[in-house]
Amino acid sequence: MKTGKIIDIECGCGFKLFRYFKAGKGRIIKCFIRRLEADYVGLEGMDNFSKPLCPKCHKELGIIMMIRGQPALKLNQGTIKDVRI
Repeated sequence: MKTGKIIDIECGCGFKLFRYFKAGKGRIIKCFIRRLEADYVGLEGMDNFSKPLCPKCHKELGIIMMIRGQPALKLNQGTIKDVRI
């Protein structure tokens, strides 16, 4: 991927969860684990179908699953702050 932006993904409580390389436009629906620039939650190394929590407010962020053959976090849209590019 050559074009895109690095953005900060935050929980609704304001805790910075991770920095992510976003390719393309639109809302963030899923985050591929290999595109994480900085991981403050510990997503790297988690098993499939695990549900990571925000370290501050303990809300469920989503579920880790295989999407297009790669591990990704499918986000709960109500948990993270809305980010559009």
